Amino acid sequence: MKYLTVLFTVLLLAACSTTPPPSSKVDGDWQAFGYDRAMKGWIVQSETKLVKLSDGKAVSEENYQAYLDGYTKGQEEYCDQSAYMLGVVGKQYNGICDRIDPFFRQDYINGMHSTAGGM
Repeated sequence: MKYLTVLFTVLLLAACSTTPPPSSKVDGDWQAFGYDRAMKGWIVQSETKLVKLSDGKAVSEENYQAYLDGYTKGQEEYCDQSAYMLGVVGKQYNGICDRIDPFFRQDYINGMHSTAGGM
């Protein structure tokens, strides 16, 4: 069981780190990319990190700003969900709501330790 948990965690981290940014220069694609990342609870990426993920292709200031705009919208929606229930169902929390809601992490931890998920 411990082996499966470790394997799942490694695969999850690999999936997070290999999601490539859009290859297009369309701001809407970058906004959707940022929104999707936030809705998955992933942390915001720096412009430098996005360039690395894009195989060294430059990311324009406009595209990066569109990414941040989309991320912010997705983050607001993600952080509007029940942190307690996120913990109950055992979803991973990466801290993206800590600045928005100072109680989010503690509610998540309370959900993780509850017995509600075993019902």
